[in-house]
Amino acid sequence: MDTPLAAMRSQPCLLTKPSSSYKSSKVKLIRAVFWCGLGLVLAASQARAEDEPPLGQITPNWRVTGELRARYEGFDFFQPQLNPKAGVIADHNDYSFGALRARLGVNFTSDYVDALVQGQYTGLYALPEQAFAGAPVGPLGLGAVYYRDSGNSVNPNEVFLKQGYLNFKLQKLVGLPNMFLKAGRFEINDGLEYKTGDAKFDMLKTTRVSQRLIGAFDFTHITRSFDGFSLAYDNPAYNASLYATHPTQGGFNINAQDEISKIDLAYAAFTAKKGTLIPDTEARLFYIYYGDNRNGVQVVDNRTVVNRPLLSNSNLSIHTIGTHLLGVQKLGPGAVDYMVWGAYQFGDWTNLSQSAYAFAAEAGYQWADAFLKPWVRAGYSIGSGDTNARDGTHGTFFQIMPTVRLYAKFPFYNMMNTQDAFAQFSVAPTQTTKVGVDFHYLVLAETSDLFYGGSGATSRSGSLGYYGRASGGNSTVGQMVDISFTHNFNKHFSWGAYYAHAFGDDVTGNVYQSKNSADYGYVEFTASF
Repeated sequence: MDTPLAAMRSQPCLLTKPSSSYKSSKVKLIRAVFWCGLGLVLAASQARAEDEPPLGQITPNWRVTGELRARYEGFDFFQPQLNPKAGVIADHNDYSFGALRARLGVNFTSDYVDALVQGQYTGLYALPEQAFAGAPVGPLGLGAVYYRDSGNSVNPNEVFLKQGYLNFKLQKLVGLPNMFLKAGRFEINDGLEYKTGDAKFDMLKTTRVSQRLIGAFDFTHITRSFDGFSLAYDNPAYNASLYATHPTQGGFNINAQDEISKIDLAYAAFTAKKGTLIPDTEARLFYIYYGDNRNGVQVVDNRTVVNRPLLSNSNLSIHTIGTHLLGVQKLGPGAVDYMVWGAYQFGDWTNLSQSAYAFAAEAGYQWADAFLKPWVRAGYSIGSGDTNARDGTHGTFFQIMPTVRLYAKFPFYNMMNTQDAFAQFSVAPTQTTKVGVDFHYLVLAETSDLFYGGSGATSRSGSLGYYGRASGGNSTVGQMVDISFTHNFNKHFSWGAYYAHAFGDDVTGNVYQSKNSADYGYVEFTASF
Protein backbone atom coordinates (compact mmCIF):
# COMPACT_ATOMS: atom_id res chain seq x y z
CA MET A 1 0.00 0.00 0.00
CA ASP A 2 1.28 3.50 -0.81
CA THR A 3 2.69 5.62 1.97
CA PRO A 4 1.12 9.04 2.70
CA LEU A 5 4.01 10.72 0.95
CA ALA A 6 3.17 8.75 -2.14
CA ALA A 7 -0.46 9.63 -1.65
CA MET A 8 0.48 13.29 -1.70
CA ARG A 9 1.65 12.82 -5.27
CA SER A 10 -1.50 11.10 -6.44
CA GLN A 11 -5.29 10.98 -6.07
CA PRO A 12 -6.21 9.82 -2.54
CA CYS A 13 -7.28 6.17 -2.42
CA LEU A 14 -11.09 6.03 -2.20
CA LEU A 15 -12.83 2.72 -1.65
CA THR A 16 -15.90 4.10 -3.33
CA LYS A 17 -16.21 6.11 -6.52
CA PRO A 18 -15.25 9.78 -5.91
CA SER A 19 -18.16 12.17 -6.05
CA SER A 20 -18.21 15.25 -8.26
CA SER A 21 -18.05 17.45 -5.14
CA TYR A 22 -14.93 15.62 -4.05
CA LYS A 23 -13.32 16.17 -7.47
CA SER A 24 -14.24 19.84 -7.27
CA SER A 25 -12.64 20.11 -3.84
CA LYS A 26 -9.44 18.58 -5.19
CA VAL A 27 -9.31 21.20 -7.95
CA LYS A 28 -9.81 23.95 -5.37
CA LEU A 29 -7.07 22.45 -3.23
CA ILE A 30 -4.58 22.38 -6.10
CA ARG A 31 -5.36 26.00 -6.96
CA ALA A 32 -5.09 27.09 -3.33
CA VAL A 33 -1.77 25.35 -2.81
CA PHE A 34 -0.41 26.87 -6.05
CA TRP A 35 -1.33 30.44 -5.12
CA CYS A 36 -0.19 29.99 -1.54
CA GLY A 37 3.14 28.56 -2.66
CA LEU A 38 3.60 31.46 -5.09
CA GLY A 39 2.84 33.96 -2.35
CA LEU A 40 5.30 32.32 0.02
CA VAL A 41 8.06 32.37 -2.58
CA LEU A 42 7.45 36.07 -3.24
CA ALA A 43 7.43 36.77 0.50
CA ALA A 44 10.77 35.00 0.88
CA SER A 45 12.36 36.76 -2.09
CA GLN A 46 11.28 40.19 -0.86
CA ALA A 47 12.19 39.69 2.83
CA ARG A 48 14.08 42.65 4.26
CA ALA A 49 17.61 42.60 5.57
CA GLU A 50 18.11 41.63 9.19
CA ASP A 51 19.15 45.13 10.29
CA GLU A 52 16.09 46.90 8.88
CA PRO A 53 12.95 47.64 10.94
CA PRO A 54 10.54 44.71 11.33
CA LEU A 55 8.05 44.19 8.54
CA GLY A 56 4.72 45.71 9.45
CA GLN A 57 6.11 48.35 11.84
CA ILE A 58 4.00 51.45 11.13
CA THR A 59 5.05 53.67 14.05
CA PRO A 60 6.97 52.95 17.27
CA ASN A 61 3.62 52.09 18.88
CA TRP A 62 1.74 50.35 16.08
CA ARG A 63 2.65 47.22 14.17
CA VAL A 64 0.80 44.92 11.75
CA THR A 65 1.61 41.20 11.94
CA GLY A 66 0.70 38.37 9.63
CA GLU A 67 1.14 34.66 9.01
CA LEU A 68 0.31 32.34 6.13
CA ARG A 69 0.66 28.57 6.53
CA ALA A 70 -0.05 25.86 3.96
CA ARG A 71 0.10 22.14 4.73
CA TYR A 72 -0.68 18.99 2.76
CA GLU A 73 -1.22 15.89 4.91
CA GLY A 74 -1.53 12.22 4.06
CA PHE A 75 -2.72 9.24 6.12
CA ASP A 76 -2.60 5.51 5.57
CA PHE A 77 -4.16 4.71 8.92
CA PHE A 78 -4.94 1.52 10.81
CA GLN A 79 -8.05 -0.08 9.31
CA PRO A 80 -10.74 -1.86 11.34
CA GLN A 81 -12.43 -5.05 10.28
CA LEU A 82 -15.49 -4.16 8.23
CA ASN A 83 -18.92 -5.05 9.57
CA PRO A 84 -21.52 -5.39 6.78
CA LYS A 85 -24.29 -6.07 9.32
CA ALA A 86 -23.78 -2.59 10.74
CA GLY A 87 -24.07 -1.05 7.29
CA VAL A 88 -20.37 -0.29 6.99
CA ILE A 89 -19.41 -0.63 3.32
CA ALA A 90 -15.93 0.86 3.45
CA ASP A 91 -13.66 2.74 5.78
CA HIS A 92 -11.59 5.44 4.13
CA ASN A 93 -8.36 5.00 6.07
CA ASP A 94 -6.08 6.05 3.17
CA TYR A 95 -6.49 9.69 2.15
CA SER A 96 -4.88 13.12 1.93
CA PHE A 97 -6.14 16.65 2.47
CA GLY A 98 -4.83 20.21 2.53
CA ALA A 99 -5.26 23.33 4.61
CA LEU A 100 -4.50 27.04 4.60
CA ARG A 101 -4.27 29.18 7.71
CA ALA A 102 -3.90 32.95 7.50
CA ARG A 103 -3.62 35.42 10.38
CA LEU A 104 -3.60 39.21 10.42
CA GLY A 105 -3.10 41.21 13.59
CA VAL A 106 -2.61 44.75 14.86
CA ASN A 107 -0.35 45.34 17.88
CA PHE A 108 -0.32 48.48 20.01
CA THR A 109 2.33 49.09 22.69
CA SER A 110 2.69 51.91 25.23
CA ASP A 111 3.99 52.55 28.72
CA TYR A 112 0.56 51.86 30.21
CA VAL A 113 -1.11 49.16 28.13
CA ASP A 114 -0.40 46.78 25.26
CA ALA A 115 -3.14 45.55 22.94
CA LEU A 116 -3.57 42.93 20.24
CA VAL A 117 -6.39 42.22 17.81
CA GLN A 118 -5.78 39.19 15.59
CA GLY A 119 -8.11 37.57 13.10
CA GLN A 120 -7.70 34.14 11.53
CA TYR A 121 -8.94 32.42 8.38
CA THR A 122 -8.83 28.62 8.17
CA GLY A 123 -9.72 26.63 5.08
CA LEU A 124 -9.67 22.83 4.88
CA TYR A 125 -9.83 21.06 1.53
CA ALA A 126 -10.89 17.54 0.52
CA LEU A 127 -11.49 16.11 3.98
CA PRO A 128 -12.40 12.39 3.94
CA GLU A 129 -16.10 11.59 4.22
CA GLN A 130 -15.78 7.93 5.27
CA ALA A 131 -12.87 7.91 7.71
CA PHE A 132 -14.79 7.72 10.99
CA ALA A 133 -15.52 4.15 12.00
CA GLY A 134 -18.22 3.23 14.47
CA ALA A 135 -17.73 2.71 18.19
CA PRO A 136 -15.42 1.73 19.69
CA VAL A 137 -12.90 2.36 16.88
CA GLY A 138 -13.44 6.07 16.25
CA PRO A 139 -11.54 8.33 13.82
CA LEU A 140 -9.11 6.93 11.25
CA GLY A 141 -6.62 9.79 11.38
CA LEU A 142 -6.93 13.53 11.92
CA GLY A 143 -8.84 14.18 8.70
CA ALA A 144 -11.77 12.28 10.17
CA VAL A 145 -11.77 14.45 13.30
CA TYR A 146 -11.71 17.68 11.28
CA TYR A 147 -14.61 16.38 9.17
CA ARG A 148 -16.76 15.34 12.14
CA ASP A 149 -16.06 18.32 14.41
CA SER A 150 -16.62 20.80 11.57
CA GLY A 151 -20.17 19.65 10.85
CA ASN A 152 -19.43 16.83 8.37
CA SER A 153 -18.13 19.29 5.79
CA VAL A 154 -15.62 18.30 3.10
CA ASN A 155 -14.34 21.85 2.55
CA PRO A 156 -15.03 23.85 5.74
CA ASN A 157 -13.70 27.39 6.09
CA GLU A 158 -14.21 30.16 8.62
CA VAL A 159 -13.00 33.58 9.72
CA PHE A 160 -12.91 34.28 13.46
CA LEU A 161 -11.26 36.30 16.21
CA LYS A 162 -8.14 34.40 17.24
CA GLN A 163 -6.95 36.88 19.89
CA GLY A 164 -8.17 40.22 21.22
CA TYR A 165 -6.93 41.52 24.53
CA LEU A 166 -5.61 44.42 26.60
CA ASN A 167 -2.52 43.90 28.77
CA PHE A 168 -2.36 46.55 31.50
CA LYS A 169 1.04 47.46 33.01
CA LEU A 170 0.08 47.94 36.63
CA GLN A 171 3.31 49.60 37.71
CA LYS A 172 2.54 52.61 35.53
CA LEU A 173 -1.18 52.58 36.22
CA VAL A 174 -1.44 51.90 39.96
CA GLY A 175 2.14 51.64 41.20
CA LEU A 176 2.41 47.82 41.44
CA PRO A 177 5.86 46.97 40.06
CA ASN A 178 6.37 43.99 37.74
CA MET A 179 2.66 43.22 37.58
CA PHE A 180 0.45 42.82 34.50
CA LEU A 181 -3.28 42.29 34.04
CA LYS A 182 -4.48 40.84 30.76
CA ALA A 183 -8.17 40.61 29.80
CA GLY A 184 -9.89 39.34 26.66
CA ARG A 185 -9.15 36.43 24.33
CA PHE A 186 -5.61 35.04 24.33
CA GLU A 187 -3.54 31.85 24.26
CA ILE A 188 -2.36 29.77 27.24
CA ASN A 189 0.58 27.40 27.04
CA ASP A 190 1.24 26.01 30.49
CA GLY A 191 4.93 26.02 31.41
CA LEU A 192 5.71 28.85 29.00
CA GLU A 193 4.85 31.82 31.21
CA TYR A 194 8.21 33.42 30.41
CA LYS A 195 11.23 32.84 28.15
CA THR A 196 14.88 33.05 29.13
CA GLY A 197 16.30 34.39 25.87
CA ASP A 198 18.55 31.31 25.62
CA ALA A 199 17.49 29.69 22.32
CA LYS A 200 18.26 26.10 23.34
CA PHE A 201 16.71 26.40 26.79
CA ASP A 202 13.57 28.05 25.42
CA MET A 203 13.26 25.41 22.71
CA LEU A 204 13.24 22.69 25.39
CA LYS A 205 10.69 24.69 27.43
CA THR A 206 8.46 24.95 24.39
CA THR A 207 8.71 21.37 23.11
CA ARG A 208 9.40 19.24 26.21
CA VAL A 209 7.75 21.07 29.13
CA SER A 210 4.96 23.35 27.96
CA GLN A 211 1.45 22.44 26.88
CA ARG A 212 1.39 18.96 28.42
CA LEU A 213 -1.95 19.85 30.05
CA ILE A 214 -3.04 23.22 28.60
CA GLY A 215 -2.07 24.43 25.15
CA ALA A 216 -3.12 26.57 22.21
CA PHE A 217 -2.85 23.43 20.02
CA ASP A 218 -1.03 25.38 17.31
CA PHE A 219 -0.30 22.27 15.26
CA THR A 220 -3.93 22.09 14.19
CA HIS A 221 -5.18 24.37 11.45
CA ILE A 222 -7.74 25.96 13.80
CA THR A 223 -6.06 25.96 17.26
CA ARG A 224 -7.80 27.07 20.46
CA SER A 225 -7.90 30.26 22.52
CA PHE A 226 -9.15 31.19 25.99
CA ASP A 227 -11.53 33.96 27.10
CA GLY A 228 -10.93 35.50 30.52
CA PHE A 229 -8.16 37.25 32.40
CA SER A 230 -4.65 36.65 33.68
CA LEU A 231 -2.61 38.30 36.39
CA ALA A 232 1.18 38.01 36.26
CA TYR A 233 4.09 39.06 38.45
CA ASP A 234 7.45 38.91 36.70
CA ASN A 235 10.90 39.91 37.92
CA PRO A 236 14.40 38.65 37.01
CA ALA A 237 14.22 35.79 39.53
CA TYR A 238 10.57 34.68 39.65
CA ASN A 239 7.36 34.53 37.66
CA ALA A 240 3.91 34.05 39.20
CA SER A 241 0.92 33.73 36.88
CA LEU A 242 -2.80 33.22 37.43
CA TYR A 243 -5.45 32.53 34.76
CA ALA A 244 -9.24 32.25 34.99
CA THR A 245 -10.82 31.40 31.64
CA HIS A 246 -13.30 29.58 29.44
CA PRO A 247 -11.81 27.88 26.37
CA THR A 248 -13.09 28.52 22.88
CA GLN A 249 -14.15 25.90 20.43
CA GLY A 250 -11.39 25.03 18.00
CA GLY A 251 -8.71 22.41 17.72
CA PHE A 252 -10.49 20.39 15.04
CA ASN A 253 -13.74 22.43 15.07
CA ILE A 254 -13.85 25.15 12.40
CA ASN A 255 -16.39 27.14 14.45
CA ALA A 256 -13.68 28.60 16.69
CA GLN A 257 -15.37 31.95 17.35
CA ASP A 258 -17.65 30.42 19.99
CA GLU A 259 -16.70 30.16 23.65
CA ILE A 260 -17.32 26.94 25.62
CA SER A 261 -18.87 28.70 28.61
CA LYS A 262 -19.69 25.46 30.46
CA ILE A 263 -16.00 24.63 30.90
CA ASP A 264 -14.23 26.51 33.68
CA LEU A 265 -10.44 26.46 33.50
CA ALA A 266 -8.17 28.03 36.12
CA TYR A 267 -4.39 27.79 36.11
CA ALA A 268 -1.78 29.11 38.55
CA ALA A 269 2.00 28.72 38.31
CA PHE A 270 4.98 29.88 40.32
CA THR A 271 8.35 29.56 38.56
CA ALA A 272 11.82 30.08 39.94
CA LYS A 273 13.64 31.20 36.82
CA LYS A 274 16.76 29.65 35.38
CA GLY A 275 19.58 29.84 37.92
CA THR A 276 17.52 31.27 40.79
CA LEU A 277 17.51 28.13 42.96
CA ILE A 278 19.72 25.70 41.03
CA PRO A 279 22.46 26.68 38.56
CA ASP A 280 21.22 26.66 34.95
CA THR A 281 17.89 25.15 36.07
CA GLU A 282 14.33 26.43 36.43
CA ALA A 283 11.65 25.02 38.73
CA ARG A 284 7.86 25.41 38.56
CA LEU A 285 4.92 24.55 40.81
CA PHE A 286 1.46 24.62 39.23
CA TYR A 287 -2.22 24.07 39.93
CA ILE A 288 -5.05 23.53 37.40
CA TYR A 289 -8.79 23.37 37.97
CA TYR A 290 -11.02 21.91 35.24
CA GLY A 291 -14.81 21.93 35.63
CA ASP A 292 -17.08 20.66 32.85
CA ASN A 293 -20.90 20.43 32.70
CA ARG A 294 -21.55 20.64 28.96
CA ASN A 295 -24.88 19.44 27.63
CA GLY A 296 -25.10 16.13 25.79
CA VAL A 297 -21.53 15.11 26.62
CA GLN A 298 -20.77 11.70 28.12
CA VAL A 299 -17.54 10.83 29.92
CA VAL A 300 -15.23 8.21 28.44
CA ASP A 301 -13.78 5.61 30.82
CA ASN A 302 -13.54 1.84 31.27
CA ARG A 303 -17.11 1.42 32.52
CA THR A 304 -19.76 0.13 30.13
CA VAL A 305 -21.36 2.87 28.04
CA VAL A 306 -24.68 2.68 29.90
CA ASN A 307 -22.89 3.33 33.19
CA ARG A 308 -21.11 6.49 32.02
CA PRO A 309 -23.03 9.62 33.16
CA LEU A 310 -23.67 12.74 31.15
CA LEU A 311 -21.71 15.77 32.33
CA SER A 312 -24.90 17.82 32.61
CA ASN A 313 -26.28 15.30 35.15
CA SER A 314 -23.13 14.81 37.19
CA ASN A 315 -19.99 16.62 38.34
CA LEU A 316 -16.71 16.64 36.46
CA SER A 317 -14.42 18.65 38.72
CA ILE A 318 -10.71 17.85 38.47
CA HIS A 319 -7.87 19.42 40.46
CA THR A 320 -4.27 18.94 39.27
CA ILE A 321 -1.11 19.85 41.16
CA GLY A 322 2.33 19.41 39.67
CA THR A 323 5.91 20.50 39.20
CA HIS A 324 8.80 20.45 36.76
CA LEU A 325 12.56 20.96 36.71
CA LEU A 326 14.40 21.86 33.51
CA GLY A 327 18.13 22.38 33.18
CA VAL A 328 20.87 22.75 30.59
CA GLN A 329 24.49 22.66 31.75
CA LYS A 330 27.80 22.67 29.92
CA LEU A 331 29.68 19.39 30.16
CA GLY A 332 32.78 18.47 28.21
CA PRO A 333 32.57 19.36 24.51
CA GLY A 334 28.85 20.06 24.71
CA ALA A 335 25.90 20.40 27.06
CA VAL A 336 23.67 18.03 28.98
CA ASP A 337 19.95 18.73 29.38
CA TYR A 338 17.48 17.17 31.79
CA MET A 339 13.79 17.47 32.57
CA VAL A 340 11.55 16.02 35.28
CA TRP A 341 7.78 16.64 35.27
CA GLY A 342 5.05 15.22 37.48
CA ALA A 343 1.38 15.78 38.35
CA TYR A 344 -1.28 14.36 40.66
CA GLN A 345 -5.06 14.66 40.22
CA PHE A 346 -7.97 14.53 42.66
CA GLY A 347 -11.61 15.59 42.65
CA ASP A 348 -14.79 14.20 41.09
CA TRP A 349 -14.99 12.21 37.87
CA THR A 350 -18.80 12.40 37.68
CA ASN A 351 -19.97 9.90 40.38
CA LEU A 352 -16.44 8.54 40.94
CA SER A 353 -13.53 9.96 42.93
CA GLN A 354 -10.55 11.03 40.83
CA SER A 355 -7.12 9.76 41.91
CA ALA A 356 -4.53 9.72 39.14
CA TYR A 357 -0.96 10.69 38.36
CA ALA A 358 1.49 11.31 35.53
CA PHE A 359 5.27 11.47 35.41
CA ALA A 360 7.96 12.18 32.81
CA ALA A 361 11.78 12.19 32.92
CA GLU A 362 14.12 13.04 30.04
CA ALA A 363 17.82 13.66 29.48
CA GLY A 364 20.03 14.47 26.51
CA TYR A 365 23.46 15.51 25.36
CA GLN A 366 24.46 17.71 22.44
CA TRP A 367 27.96 18.08 20.99
CA ALA A 368 27.66 21.80 20.35
CA ASP A 369 30.97 22.29 18.51
CA ALA A 370 31.03 19.02 16.56
CA PHE A 371 30.14 18.62 12.89
CA LEU A 372 26.32 18.56 12.47
CA LYS A 373 25.91 19.29 16.21
CA PRO A 374 24.46 15.84 16.99
CA TRP A 375 21.94 15.72 19.83
CA VAL A 376 20.86 12.50 21.54
CA ARG A 377 17.95 12.40 23.99
CA ALA A 378 15.93 9.69 25.75
CA GLY A 379 13.04 9.65 28.15
CA TYR A 380 10.09 7.89 29.73
CA SER A 381 6.59 9.05 30.61
CA ILE A 382 3.54 7.44 32.19
CA GLY A 383 -0.04 8.54 32.62
CA SER A 384 -1.86 6.32 35.10
CA GLY A 385 -4.73 4.05 34.13
CA ASP A 386 -7.72 2.70 36.03
CA THR A 387 -7.28 -0.67 37.72
CA ASN A 388 -10.92 -1.44 38.49
CA ALA A 389 -14.07 -0.09 36.82
CA ARG A 390 -16.25 -0.96 39.85
CA ASP A 391 -14.29 0.33 42.86
CA GLY A 392 -15.69 3.89 42.96
CA THR A 393 -12.36 5.50 41.97
CA HIS A 394 -11.32 6.74 38.55
CA GLY A 395 -7.56 6.22 38.18
CA THR A 396 -7.05 7.34 34.58
CA PHE A 397 -4.97 10.49 34.28
CA PHE A 398 -7.01 13.19 32.53
CA GLN A 399 -4.87 15.25 30.14
CA ILE A 400 -7.21 18.29 30.23
CA MET A 401 -6.66 20.48 27.10
CA PRO A 402 -3.09 19.89 25.87
CA THR A 403 -1.16 20.24 22.64
CA VAL A 404 -0.83 16.47 22.30
CA ARG A 405 1.17 16.59 19.10
CA LEU A 406 4.28 17.94 20.87
CA TYR A 407 4.60 14.63 22.72
CA ALA A 408 2.90 12.29 20.25
CA LYS A 409 4.08 13.56 16.86
CA PHE A 410 1.93 10.91 15.18
CA PRO A 411 -1.03 11.52 17.51
CA PHE A 412 -2.86 8.20 17.44
CA TYR A 413 -2.24 8.03 21.21
CA ASN A 414 -1.87 10.42 24.14
CA MET A 415 -0.62 10.36 27.75
CA MET A 416 -3.74 8.77 29.28
CA ASN A 417 -3.13 5.18 30.47
CA THR A 418 0.06 5.12 28.42
CA GLN A 419 3.72 4.39 29.06
CA ASP A 420 6.04 5.90 26.45
CA ALA A 421 9.76 5.08 26.31
CA PHE A 422 11.48 7.06 23.59
CA ALA A 423 14.82 7.99 22.02
CA GLN A 424 15.54 11.03 19.85
CA PHE A 425 18.44 11.88 17.58
CA SER A 426 18.86 15.12 15.64
CA VAL A 427 21.52 16.86 13.57
CA ALA A 428 21.85 20.40 12.21
CA PRO A 429 23.49 20.34 8.73
CA THR A 430 23.32 24.16 8.71
CA GLN A 431 22.37 26.86 11.21
CA THR A 432 18.90 26.98 9.67
CA THR A 433 18.29 23.28 8.99
CA LYS A 434 17.43 20.47 11.38
CA VAL A 435 16.77 16.78 10.82
CA GLY A 436 15.43 14.58 13.62
CA VAL A 437 14.54 10.92 14.13
CA ASP A 438 12.36 9.65 17.01
CA PHE A 439 11.58 6.13 18.20
CA HIS A 440 8.78 5.36 20.66
CA TYR A 441 7.85 2.12 22.42
CA LEU A 442 4.27 2.28 23.73
CA VAL A 443 2.48 0.12 26.28
CA LEU A 444 -0.63 0.65 28.39
CA ALA A 445 -0.24 1.47 32.06
CA GLU A 446 -3.20 -0.78 32.96
CA THR A 447 -4.62 -3.55 30.77
CA SER A 448 -7.99 -3.21 32.52
CA ASP A 449 -8.35 0.32 31.14
CA LEU A 450 -8.89 1.68 27.61
CA PHE A 451 -6.49 2.78 24.87
CA TYR A 452 -7.18 6.52 24.70
CA GLY A 453 -6.83 9.16 22.00
CA GLY A 454 -7.81 12.81 21.64
CA SER A 455 -6.66 16.28 22.70
CA GLY A 456 -9.41 17.70 24.90
CA ALA A 457 -12.67 19.54 24.37
CA THR A 458 -13.20 21.17 20.99
CA SER A 459 -16.98 21.75 21.01
CA ARG A 460 -19.78 23.00 23.23
CA SER A 461 -21.55 19.64 23.04
CA GLY A 462 -21.39 16.17 21.56
CA SER A 463 -17.92 14.92 22.52
CA LEU A 464 -15.73 14.89 25.62
CA GLY A 465 -12.69 15.48 23.42
CA TYR A 466 -11.26 12.03 24.14
CA TYR A 467 -12.20 8.57 22.92
CA GLY A 468 -11.31 5.15 24.27
CA ARG A 469 -10.93 1.71 22.71
CA ALA A 470 -10.89 -1.66 24.45
CA SER A 471 -7.47 -3.24 24.85
CA GLY A 472 -8.74 -6.81 24.95
CA GLY A 473 -6.63 -7.38 28.06
CA ASN A 474 -3.44 -6.65 26.11
CA SER A 475 -0.68 -4.23 27.09
CA THR A 476 1.61 -3.53 24.11
CA VAL A 477 0.36 -0.74 21.84
CA GLY A 478 3.29 -0.86 19.41
CA GLN A 479 6.26 1.10 18.18
CA MET A 480 6.51 4.33 16.24
CA VAL A 481 9.43 5.75 14.27
CA ASP A 482 9.46 9.10 12.50
CA ILE A 483 11.70 11.57 10.71
CA SER A 484 11.25 15.34 10.63
CA PHE A 485 12.90 18.06 8.57
CA THR A 486 12.76 21.83 9.02
CA HIS A 487 14.51 24.61 7.14
CA ASN A 488 14.35 28.38 7.64
CA PHE A 489 15.15 30.39 4.51
CA ASN A 490 15.12 33.52 6.67
CA LYS A 491 13.18 34.83 9.66
CA HIS A 492 10.08 35.26 7.49
CA PHE A 493 9.92 32.04 5.50
CA SER A 494 10.35 28.37 6.40
CA TRP A 495 9.24 24.93 5.34
CA GLY A 496 9.28 21.42 6.75
CA ALA A 497 8.32 17.82 6.12
CA TYR A 498 7.40 14.92 8.38
CA TYR A 499 6.88 11.17 8.00
CA ALA A 500 5.98 8.55 10.61
CA HIS A 501 5.24 4.84 10.62
CA ALA A 502 3.48 3.03 13.47
CA PHE A 503 3.99 -0.70 13.97
CA GLY A 504 0.87 -1.92 15.71
CA ASP A 505 0.94 -4.67 18.33
CA ASP A 506 -1.57 -6.50 20.53
CA VAL A 507 -3.65 -3.47 21.60
CA THR A 508 -3.99 -1.93 18.14
CA GLY A 509 -4.55 -5.43 16.72
CA ASN A 510 -7.53 -5.80 19.04
CA VAL A 511 -8.98 -2.48 17.79
CA TYR A 512 -7.93 -2.44 14.12
CA GLN A 513 -8.11 -6.04 12.95
CA SER A 514 -7.81 -5.54 9.22
CA LYS A 515 -4.59 -3.45 8.99
CA ASN A 516 -2.34 -3.18 12.02
CA SER A 517 0.10 -0.49 10.90
CA ALA A 518 -0.24 3.17 9.99
CA ASP A 519 1.58 5.98 8.17
CA TYR A 520 1.34 9.74 8.41
CA GLY A 521 3.19 12.47 6.54
CA TYR A 522 2.95 16.12 5.58
CA VAL A 523 4.71 18.99 3.84
CA GLU A 524 4.31 22.50 5.26
CA PHE A 525 5.22 26.05 4.22
CA THR A 526 5.04 29.13 6.47
CA ALA A 527 5.52 32.84 5.83
CA SER A 528 5.23 35.43 8.60
CA PHE A 529 6.03 39.01 9.49
